[in-house]
Amino acid sequence: MKLARILVLVVAIFALTGTSHAWFLDFEWGLGNNGGTVATGVPGLQFTTTDGYDWMYGDITTGGYNVTSDNGDVYGTGRYNVGGNVFTWLGTSQGSGRIDFLNQDGSFFTIGYSSASIFFLEAYDASDNLLDVATGPINTQWEGYTSLGYLTVTSGAADIAYILVHDGGNYFGLDNMSGDASAVSSPGIPEPTTMALLGLGLIGMGARLRKRMK
Repeated sequence: MKLARILVLVVAIFALTGTSHAWFLDFEWGLGNNGGTVATGVPGLQFTTTDGYDWMYGDITTGGYNVTSDNGDVYGTGRYNVGGNVFTWLGTSQGSGRIDFLNQDGSFFTIGYSSASIFFLEAYDASDNLLDVATGPINTQWEGYTSLGYLTVTSGAADIAYILVHDGGNYFGLDNMSGDASAVSSPGIPEPTTMALLGLGLIGMGARLRKRMK
C-alpha cells in the first residue's frame, strides 16, 4: 500500500510540474564493469570532473568496497550505503564531480549520496550562475544511517545546465539520480521500486518549491 501511495504521488507531481522528461539512473547497467568510466554511459548527459579524473562504476559484487547495499549485502566494513549492486564514485581523487545536461533545460535534479563528510549539491545555468544549492550531513553506517541520503536542487525557469557535487574532502558514493532535463535516455527501464525512488525525488522537489512559495 505504501508503494502504491508513492506511485500515485509520482503521477500527481508529474501532472502538476510538467516533468514529462523525468528519468532515473541507478547505474545497475554497470554490473560487471567495475572501474569503467561513466562519461558516455548515459545519452544526454556528460559526466566530468574538475581534476581530470573520471566518474567510475563501483560494482560491489567484486567485494572491493566498504559498503552496505539496500538489498542487504554487506562488504568490507559496510560503512557506505549504496542502492542495488552498482553505484558511481570519483575514485581516489574525490574532487568535484560535474554532470552536464546537454539541452541545458533541467528544472530539478535529485541525487542519493553516502558521505563521510558534509556533502554539497549545486545547480548552475549555462552562464555559470549558481541557481540552487543543497547540503547534507555525514550519513554513513558509522553515524547510524542505514540508507542513502537524498538532496534535490531546483529551478523554476528550467534552465539548469549542469550540477556539481563535492564534499569536505573525504570519500563518498553516489546512486539513484533523477531529473527532468530533456534528451536524457536511461540505459534501463525503471521497475516499480525504481519509480518509487524517483517519486521521492519529485516529492522532495515539491517540498522545496512549496517552502519557497511560503
